[in-house]
Amino acid sequence: MDAAAPKLVLAPIRGITDCIYRTALQQWFPGFDRAVSPFIQLRRGHSLRPGDVRQLAPENNRVLPVTPQVLTNHAETFTQGLRQLRDLGYAEANWNLGCPSPTVAGRGRGAGLLPHPDRIRAILDAVFSTSTVRLSVKLRLGRHDPSEATAVLAVLNRYPLSEVILHPRTADQLYDGELDIPRTREALSACRHPFVLSGGVSTMEGFTELSKQLPEVSAWMIGRGALSCPSLPARIKGKLSAENGTSREALRGFHDELFAGYSEWLSGPGHLLAKMTEHWVYLSTCFARPKHVFVRIRRSRDPERFRENVEWAFEQPMAPVMR
Repeated sequence: MDAAAPKLVLAPIRGITDCIYRTALQQWFPGFDRAVSPFIQLRRGHSLRPGDVRQLAPENNRVLPVTPQVLTNHAETFTQGLRQLRDLGYAEANWNLGCPSPTVAGRGRGAGLLPHPDRIRAILDAVFSTSTVRLSVKLRLGRHDPSEATAVLAVLNRYPLSEVILHPRTADQLYDGELDIPRTREALSACRHPFVLSGGVSTMEGFTELSKQLPEVSAWMIGRGALSCPSLPARIKGKLSAENGTSREALRGFHDELFAGYSEWLSGPGHLLAKMTEHWVYLSTCFARPKHVFVRIRRSRDPERFRENVEWAFEQPMAPVMR
């Protein structure tokens, strides 16, 4: 890889970017340098859930390096969770201060902590006084007000974080609305840690434009853009062009590996079809008529019909970027 190529991080998307997905994506569409896992919701007085331990087991994460992400607003629970992650072999974790979901933020977790820099400082004081696990933070510009990040970054600058990942919207915007580029520039200037920009990259053209607006950014977190166009990271890295891509074949191989992986991972055809249909929300956008393809896939009532509909889907015209 060219030394000047941007560093790319797969974003955590709950229910989608699990270890099965991360492994298959990197094998068929290599381009990401590492990933952050969907958040683990730490529970006061409880160990990590068995499902979370299974997801993060080293043997299930050999292809793409992953940093576990944790969600909590309680210092003791935080340090307990970090100890358990260390015991699993992880030397670094990511703290979620960016989840915009009202059910999360409304309980003072994720982006719900952003209006309270004093609480963030108290939690970090406790964590860094006891934990040896390196820590990074993922946040937004604010929950309601994009100026909230200013006070939060002043707090984060006091600690030896490995990096700060910023989504340039408020929690109220969720994943829609304009990116606040001026506030992002201010955050870049204020941040003393390695900086990763998260959000807004859904096409090669969009990446090029954002790179021009924010030339200081050299590391990017990409989520839904890669889910909808798995070859996007390779295109950004300059490994794949529209002229030499074989994306139909790679997309089919990627899909079949997902299906095989979830067939072993999940119990029963109902769970399998529900999971694969969830992935087809994004995979269908690789085709010229995404709604038409998704409706056909969604009508699958059993694995045999699903396979028939997948065969039909891959005979349909591809979207221009995936040809």
